Amino acid sequence: MKILPYLIRPSPEATHRASCTYGIICTVVWWISCQTLAAQPADLTPEPVPSSFYQSSPAPPNIIYILADDLGYGDLSLLGQTSFATPHIDRLASQGMRFTQHYSGSAVCAPSRASLMTGLHTGHTAVRGNEHLPNIGVAPLSAEQVTLPEAIKTGTDYVTGMTGRWHLGGELSDQTPHDRGFDYHWGKLSSDFPNHVGVMIDNLWDGSGKHRPYAGYAAINTEPMYENGALYHLTDANLARCPINTDDMVTHKAKQFIADHRDQPFFLYVAYSLPHAPMEYHERHPVASDTLPATERAFVSMVLALDNYLGQLLHQLDTLGLSDNTVVIFTSDNGAHNEGGHDYRYFNSNGPFREYKRSFHEGGLHAPMIVRWPGKVPPGSTTDHVSAFWDVLPTLCDVAGAPVPEGTDGISFLPTLLGQEQPQHDYLYWEFNETVDFQKNQYKQAVRKGLWKGIYYIEQDAFELYDLSRDRGEDNNVAKQHPTVVAELRQIMQIAHEPSERFPLTKEERAQAKK
Repeated sequence: MKILPYLIRPSPEATHRASCTYGIICTVVWWISCQTLAAQPADLTPEPVPSSFYQSSPAPPNIIYILADDLGYGDLSLLGQTSFATPHIDRLASQGMRFTQHYSGSAVCAPSRASLMTGLHTGHTAVRGNEHLPNIGVAPLSAEQVTLPEAIKTGTDYVTGMTGRWHLGGELSDQTPHDRGFDYHWGKLSSDFPNHVGVMIDNLWDGSGKHRPYAGYAAINTEPMYENGALYHLTDANLARCPINTDDMVTHKAKQFIADHRDQPFFLYVAYSLPHAPMEYHERHPVASDTLPATERAFVSMVLALDNYLGQLLHQLDTLGLSDNTVVIFTSDNGAHNEGGHDYRYFNSNGPFREYKRSFHEGGLHAPMIVRWPGKVPPGSTTDHVSAFWDVLPTLCDVAGAPVPEGTDGISFLPTLLGQEQPQHDYLYWEFNETVDFQKNQYKQAVRKGLWKGIYYIEQDAFELYDLSRDRGEDNNVAKQHPTVVAELRQIMQIAHEPSERFPLTKEERAQAKK
């Protein structure tokens, strides 16, 4: 079966209506149509909605936030992907609410996650780019900024856990998950060297399962795996699961956390490394077609693995009788990537949007988001509420009954989930310093205000303006036709940006930093 590089597809609105019945039918249709390309393990077929699905519970809800890494808006079958299927993510959408106007914290990993963890946009966060610091590793969070798990635990009985990729302070810093509010953590911590390895990480341990010391894993440029602040040594049960796959272990540890804390309210953050580069074929998640280029075949298997892992988490909730009182949120840290040999155009990974990861066009920032909360959120529904990563902290504090920290840039979208009147943002703001091809010399700012989207390239003193209500593909720059709007958005950019010594943005800040 030959897969065409470019596909003509219906829009997301045409393929997924706010109807549970239609959502389930769409899932089945996509699934059947893709059987010649991809196969999913048979034991995780999407299950029917339990009879008690719409009942609410007086107990504080559990919260699970699931983050994909570099998953594009167009990589989900519920949003129009026709070359492979994501049935478990589709199932989640059919049972919850899909946000059509949700944005990531930034167009790349670290600042996006910083925004998620602090409730601040990148004009205020301590981490505004992917930066490695000597003898520290990735640029860490600021100790002065409250994190999401710290906030949720304030005045509540919640236990907090994280499995997966942190990327906000490595082993040589004091800003690891274990330091910043997570009662439990298992996963990847960065070090002071570039990581060159994906999720296949057998070489981190010797034959007995003992984690290699710093000199060993630094020599092979592989980030270490930690559990609660210490290097993780494999158990006999882990050795039986070899070869070790990071995200398989992330899922296993997440399921264990859910089981261990089934009798108390918990917040669990599951941060996958999929489908981030490098492109690694997952034998446990096979792709039937052998006519695809090797990198694209690997990409499909990685998305199938991600979907399967989410299915396992949903299955664990069903098995333990926790689904009815658990909020599940799924999204991605930024737009589709174009790395490791994967071409974002091959499967139209950015959907209807322009460009991809590291770009401030919609393809770099516009993220899929699904929220399921039985008895509270209408199944199969959609919302056009404009939201972003920095809204998650105040939202989950409201859900948990915890006070929202002062100074957050976010606005809780809990009213949207409950069908109540929703306060709106005056604007959304981003800043960053990279091009789409990794060059750290494109200093730029972006603002979304109502229907308008503005992007300012500082070095070139160039401004782009788009009317997203008519031009969501950002094909027509209308800055010259609307000078008043441009002036308004430029003023917002000046107000929203607070100078950062670590991440100087303006020409004046960069000149000062060189002194």
